[in-house]
Amino acid sequence: MLFRIITWMFVIGIIYRIITRFIMPVFHVGNTVNDRLRDMQNQMRDMEQKVNQTAKTSNRKKDGDYIDYEEVR
Repeated sequence: MLFRIITWMFVIGIIYRIITRFIMPVFHVGNTVNDRLRDMQNQMRDMEQKVNQTAKTSNRKKDGDYIDYEEVR
């Protein structure tokens, strides 16, 4: 009976160590990677929006500011 209890405690201890040392860190790393990827995607989306906004404002032709090369002599 005592041997059975000691054996079960040993098995439970090994399972606990496996879970805490290998399985939980893998999940933690996975969550961290997903968070970082999501942050990078949001940053890229923000950068694209800024580029598109500046492209829209710079594409407008202002009357009187543009002179053709052929006209200048």
